[in-house]
Amino acid sequence: MQVHVIDVHRLAKILPELQPEEIQVLQTLEEMTHRFKYAPVQEIKNRIAIDGEEVLFLLSKLNKKGLVQRKKERYLGYLISQVGYDALALYDLAQKDVIISLGQPYGVGKESTVYRALDVDNQEVAVKFLRWGRTSFRRVRRLRTLKGESLHSWMDFSQRAATREFAALKMLENAGGKVPRPIAVNRHVIVMSSISGVLLLNISELNNAQDILEQIIQQVRLAYHKAELIHGDLSEYNIFVDENNEITLFDWPQWQPLTHPNALWLLRRDLRNITTFFRRRFRIISDVEKTLARVIINPNEKKRND
Repeated sequence: MQVHVIDVHRLAKILPELQPEEIQVLQTLEEMTHRFKYAPVQEIKNRIAIDGEEVLFLLSKLNKKGLVQRKKERYLGYLISQVGYDALALYDLAQKDVIISLGQPYGVGKESTVYRALDVDNQEVAVKFLRWGRTSFRRVRRLRTLKGESLHSWMDFSQRAATREFAALKMLENAGGKVPRPIAVNRHVIVMSSISGVLLLNISELNNAQDILEQIIQQVRLAYHKAELIHGDLSEYNIFVDENNEITLFDWPQWQPLTHPNALWLLRRDLRNITTFFRRRFRIISDVEKTLARVIINPNEKKRND
């Protein structure tokens, strides 16, 4: 399934034109996704302290802008669109002076899109939109439902995934991990420090491939012992290498705590992904089980034994 890519120029034009009443309608539709796929017009009117005819007018305007979807079968109903959900998140981030403009994407993945942006000090930051379309949402809910949480919609899941990833970045930052610095989270959007370097996937030659691999292993080890978590989906698709040969590990929505019943399996898979890539691309041979043992050994225990 293709991930929806934001038309930044279109959104840049739409956002300043949105009236407070239009934002109120969008927020109401967002709240109603827990009860309705397409919210009936009468229900929308009942929830908003705006004249009924004015509500219809606002819904029509939002529909023309692509911020809501209209459906008329057994009844007339409206659904907030992905673009509308994007607009709400960006509106709130702008209102809170977190970002002032959105630029072009760093890259597009199956489940997220990361864009360049500017904060209020005109410093570049990264803005990540987590995207779980309905097909993806059903798949992810089946495979990775968060224990004890009821997932009502793709928006709900995306928001929970963003909140989880933001929490992981906070823990890793506090542990000294080489990850983007988390700045803010709003709905399905995470704002973090800018990402420098080249995606590992796109690097064909590395003079110091062994050193880069060692950095990655040490970061996996740090996450394991100091933040007590596992990436869960680590690969060449979410590691950047900068001009100083420093790495950045990103894309953490699938992280799991060490108490997860499949923690060891997930950790082994992360390490297998990385060691396999380095063997194929750079001819660096590493034994997965020995690497796994290096990661999970308690450094304090090792010092006591020494």
